Amino acid sequence: MLGPAAAPDPLQGDRNLPRRLVVLAVVLSCCVPGVASAQAVVPPGATYVEDGTGRPAATAARWRPPEGDTRVLRVAFADPPADAASFWREAREALDTWSAIPGIPFLFQLVPATGEPDVEFRWVDRFPTSQAGATHRRLDEDGYVDGVTVVLARSHADGSSMSPEFRRLVALHEVGHVLGLPHSEDPGDVMHPGNRNLRVSSRDVRSLRSLYRLDP
Repeated sequence: MLGPAAAPDPLQGDRNLPRRLVVLAVVLSCCVPGVASAQAVVPPGATYVEDGTGRPAATAARWRPPEGDTRVLRVAFADPPADAASFWREAREALDTWSAIPGIPFLFQLVPATGEPDVEFRWVDRFPTSQAGATHRRLDEDGYVDGVTVVLARSHADGSSMSPEFRRLVALHEVGHVLGLPHSEDPGDVMHPGNRNLRVSSRDVRSLRSLYRLDP
């Protein structure tokens, strides 16, 4: 199981298809790290998940709150690329990074692709634009996230290979979307559309914690 590990609280560090009725699908397309995005983002603030009234912003989405302290999200890797070990390792590292944050009510558990996962990772050769990853959220009749598919590119749009560091940047950003986070306008955050950060920022952490404390 990929779950919280004994790691420092990032707030204390430097800023460096569906099982139930689906009524809406949300696709979050992410550009190449370092390239600005034209998508709308939440206005600046201590977090980037609130709409100013104490409720989640329209671009944020939440899993149904767990009945206990923690909910296990089952994760499967499908469509393995030729060098599966490397690509899967980077996805697992991204899952580990987010699940190690204290105060997050989720654990990730790897399951076979033939099962019924909550989160599915898929790989494609490339996207036709500068896009490097996309997260497809499926919402249930109450507006909660009911399932997620993450699509990651194996190479750039021009066919050139992606470095392992680049793929880690993209995977880390997409797992933030898996947990419900929208894009941030701050380049210091992992959730900036052109993410260049391999560590989640204090604002990323505050935003994720805040997302699951806001009123429905």
